[in-house]
Amino acid sequence: MLTNIHNNGIKPNFTAIHIANTKNIINNVETEIKLYQMSAKHDRHFLNKFDINMETIMPNLAKYEYNRWHEMLEVAKDNALKPDRISYLAVTQDKPCGIMSFLPGKKNFWLDCICTWPVEYGKKVNLAGTTLFNQLFKVFNENKADKIKLEAITNGPFDTVSKYKNLSFQPLDYSGHKVLMETNSHRVSAKLKTLEELIEYRAIGSAEKENLEQYL
Repeated sequence: MLTNIHNNGIKPNFTAIHIANTKNIINNVETEIKLYQMSAKHDRHFLNKFDINMETIMPNLAKYEYNRWHEMLEVAKDNALKPDRISYLAVTQDKPCGIMSFLPGKKNFWLDCICTWPVEYGKKVNLAGTTLFNQLFKVFNENKADKIKLEAITNGPFDTVSKYKNLSFQPLDYSGHKVLMETNSHRVSAKLKTLEELIEYRAIGSAEKENLEQYL
């Protein structure tokens, strides 16, 4: 669950841009996910206050796995606060379920971090991470860049290397508990076509700023 925080006497300006509504159906379960683009300038208060109590929504993980997961969330938040990053928040059932931050470039994109979590006890949000990657791939494709790179961790609660391989990334180098991985424009274009069959994506024609305070 979200940590419930109220900013006494101060009404912060949390104005992320609602950019898209998505829907997927997995095993006859329909999941709707809204995507918001955040601003390091306008959403700083939200990012500083935002937190997830993972122990209350994801049971049966070891203590080090909870710690590692929370570390990933902090990395995502810290990078989302950098003005040169593009950052997205995924929301389902009026509750945040994922965050992504990446550094765009003319030739190469660098994915800082992606972090997702359940909104119901012990029940993952279907395609939460994949929906965020789908958004990353769309931006990458529109910018006609060449490569996306990321570092996958091997000491977290989930097998991220296999997940990223399924999303078209290939390992380049292994170092400690991290694996440098990369994909290119050709593989991203091919993957986008398969994701279109999994995720119904509707861009918000006149994207408007919305208050994120409701999600704290």
